[in-house]
Amino acid sequence: MAFLTITSGEMEGQKVELDQDEVSIGRSDQNSLSLDDPAISGKHCLVKKDGNKYTLKDLNSTNGTRLNGRNIVEVRLKPGDIIMLGAIELTIDGNDIEIDPEPEPLTRANTTPTVIIAPSRNVARNIAGSSSPSPAFQTKRDNRPLLIGLAVIGFILVAAAMGWFLMQVFKK
Repeated sequence: MAFLTITSGEMEGQKVELDQDEVSIGRSDQNSLSLDDPAISGKHCLVKKDGNKYTLKDLNSTNGTRLNGRNIVEVRLKPGDIIMLGAIELTIDGNDIEIDPEPEPLTRANTTPTVIIAPSRNVARNIAGSSSPSPAFQTKRDNRPLLIGLAVIGFILVAAAMGWFLMQVFKK
């Protein structure tokens, strides 16, 4: 049986068996595995089981899902893979996890010249000395207090303008 081991955070050391076809992971209590970290989305990612094959899928989370240090959208898992959600790290393991065979190397029949493509902006930025190749995790902002404050200020301004107008109309 495959399982996830939480290797950091408050739940460090806990193991979760992957005995369902889908195990949802996120901050919400509605997930199969609920993790308390503000950088983790309510519905963050999903581990899907197909026989003895396991796939990790990001559910359009705010800060993304990382596997072995790389951002992913959907990828097949193998024993020992490290999943990073926010500041929490999980490792997948188990005897029955089926892994994809390594692809056979490609061979060339002729020796045509190789085309070199200029690096993208991100590569150029990293070469120029960026201290971190990956963006920092972000927490979602709650804009309700700002909107309420603006509504109150607007109400006060309208009330003041109406008061001034009424004083001008009824002035003796």
